Amino acid sequence: MDEKLLKILGSVFELKEFQISLELKKDDIDSWDSLKQMDLVVSIEEGYGIVLEMEEIVKMKSVQTIVD
Repeated sequence: MDEKLLKILGSVFELKEFQISLELKKDDIDSWDSLKQMDLVVSIEEGYGIVLEMEEIVKMKSVQTIVD
């Protein structure tokens, strides 16, 4: 996992980098609701200069699936 993604996840979910691992799941983060999901999507799209497809967004349920 690269430094940029760590910063995005930390910022969106108000986590410290050491709290973020590939095993971290949506259910592990109380604030990861539908609004935070969209914040995450926008942050990733802006941070990496990409556009995520709906099927990719729906699959984003853990740090591992985001990395994949």
